Amino acid sequence: MIQRSIYIDKILPFIDKPLIKILTGIRRSGKSVLLMLIKEELRQRNIPESQIIYINFESLEYMDIDSALKLYKYIKEKRTKEEKIYILLDEIQNVPEW
Repeated sequence: MIQRSIYIDKILPFIDKPLIKILTGIRRSGKSVLLMLIKEELRQRNIPESQIIYINFESLEYMDIDSALKLYKYIKEKRTKEEKIYILLDEIQNVPEW
């Protein structure tokens, strides 16, 4: 992965803010890499893997999550405790009505 320090430095101050963050850009511009770098930053902050939900909707692993309701149920299932979770959704536009 190519480190994208300029972009990551702009994103880092918002990581623990109670806002939804959306990364946009043209195809093949590195948005997926940025999500992976954010995930790595969370790990470096000692956030347990159980509190990080990363879903790439282009992966066959998640092809059965094809509605907002199924996505909600998946996330609810993954969340085991009442603790802060970080949800990283790559290619979310593939889920109708998300």
